[in-house]
Amino acid sequence: MKKILLPFLFLSLVIGANSQSVYRKVLFLGNSYTYVNNLPELIAALAHSAGDSLFYDNNSPGGYTLGWQPIAHATDPVSLGKISQGDWDFVVLQEQSQIPVISALRDSCMYPASIILHDSVKSANPCSRVLIFQTWGRRFGGIQCFTTNYCSPDFVDFDQMQDSLTRASISIADSLGDWIAPAGEAWRFVFQHYGTILHSGDNSHPNIKGSYLAACVFYDIIFGKRSYGLTYYAGLADTAYLLQYSADSVVFGNSSLWNLWNDQPVAGFETQASSDTLFTDNLSVNSSMWNWDFGDGGTSGEFEPVHIYFSAGQYTVTLSACDGCRCDTTSREIEIVKTGIKDHQTKNKKVFLVGPDESGNLIVNGFNGDGQLYFYDLTGRLGKSVPVISGIANIYNLPTDLWLWVLEDNEGIRVSRGKMVNR
Repeated sequence: MKKILLPFLFLSLVIGANSQSVYRKVLFLGNSYTYVNNLPELIAALAHSAGDSLFYDNNSPGGYTLGWQPIAHATDPVSLGKISQGDWDFVVLQEQSQIPVISALRDSCMYPASIILHDSVKSANPCSRVLIFQTWGRRFGGIQCFTTNYCSPDFVDFDQMQDSLTRASISIADSLGDWIAPAGEAWRFVFQHYGTILHSGDNSHPNIKGSYLAACVFYDIIFGKRSYGLTYYAGLADTAYLLQYSADSVVFGNSSLWNLWNDQPVAGFETQASSDTLFTDNLSVNSSMWNWDFGDGGTSGEFEPVHIYFSAGQYTVTLSACDGCRCDTTSREIEIVKTGIKDHQTKNKKVFLVGPDESGNLIVNGFNGDGQLYFYDLTGRLGKSVPVISGIANIYNLPTDLWLWVLEDNEGIRVSRGKMVNR
């Protein structure tokens, strides 16, 4: 397994970067690795110190697995009942710590049970995310036997066992499109860079430092914020910042490896202003619904709308891109500069189009002069430009559709604009 590399430094981060309050509801399904040191409560305390809120529920009986009967979350009525509540932002799945490195049990128990639980979560609420809890290797490796009949290879050290655990979590998460909480890789990072002991005396369960590090990993993912600089230390004032930094390095420095945020909507756009008309270029990803606010009271749900302003000035254009579950919002400032003293005078607001007739002749009612008529589709692309002679234009071969039109006189001055359905 390729080792996690030291990514960019986070020392320049400030607590103020985590200023926006976030509320999350999380269900934890695990065993003693979750309940020792009360991992969910550590995450909640970190969240509270950041001004965030975590509501959680937890079913983590000692020794529980995802799929080994009869101690399996996949068939446990308590676990399934909690899943069925359906209002979880995340459901955390923690496998028993040896099963992922024993190939027979990984393939026959962990993977099938992960699929069952994933489907149960999505059936209860398609917007809930499944978060695979990647645990850590034994301190000194060794042979891991779940029962006398099921044993792992003889791992030479922590790193070799962690390699196997990491491969198992990535394999199932990739197949289901689930996210991974890479607590085990964060432990590896700390061992490699600082040598801090994170295991308790049994060389398996976490001490408080190990649980705090895992909590920082979960905070990063659940709230989408870095934990570095948070003021809850769990009594670890001497090492808390080191552990926070390590969690941030692994989570944000390798987020694509853990499938984090790869399917979330990301809003983005560019604009081009021409006189009083704004053309938009929607660059959003992972989205199927869009809401535009043009800063002058105008809004649109189109993918790439064209918007006309009535007054010159500075405006804030905001786009929200959504996927049916989540939205992302971005804004940018634009400047509208109107040209032409005739632009939008009262008398010109009465201009409208009549027709076209069977020959394609269109009467520009309220304008008897000569000029140019421009037709734009709803994405802002120019579909046709035709001359206007004595208030009459010919738009033969203009496709049947809804068009935005702009009328300019022969001096290039914007006279009027509007919408027209060409039938």
